[in-house]
Amino acid sequence: MIDISNLPSVTFDLGKCLHASEIKGMMKKLGVKYYCYAFIYNSTVMKYGQSADNDWIRGSFGERIYRQAFQIPGWPTKPSVKSAGCDMLDVIKNFPGINKNNVCIKIWDMTNYPLAVQDDPRHEVTQLEDQFLDAHIKQYGLLPLGNLRDESHIRRKSRVTDQHFNSIFDIE
Repeated sequence: MIDISNLPSVTFDLGKCLHASEIKGMMKKLGVKYYCYAFIYNSTVMKYGQSADNDWIRGSFGERIYRQAFQIPGWPTKPSVKSAGCDMLDVIKNFPGINKNNVCIKIWDMTNYPLAVQDDPRHEVTQLEDQFLDAHIKQYGLLPLGNLRDESHIRRKSRVTDQHFNSIFDIE
């Protein structure tokens, strides 16, 4: 279990952003590479998610949450309905009257978290997302409305940690 009290976190109030692209700039400024997130509408968790991709290598930080946030009504411009992040359109259907001014995104930064598998940051990031989803189910009896499918059976894979691997094989 990951102790979230030891993870840096930040909350972006979308009502204070003029353009969705500001999210990417804030994530870059903070240096957040790997993270879990929650979209929160009027104090209700809409969905949990995670990003452990390597877009930051190309200089694009926070791409996943930017694409999803841009789909929320209230921005001065609108994304193409074919653009990446349009899966968020299915989520916002569950929140009639939603506007970006009533949404915030909480980020748990796992960039410097001590990974058990150095080559796979997704392992711990996925573990944390699963923790949030499990806690939500325990409290409310169901997934957040924006987590449209229970994919825990796919994600609950075990991994051989670097420490265990190195104890089995003599690698120089």
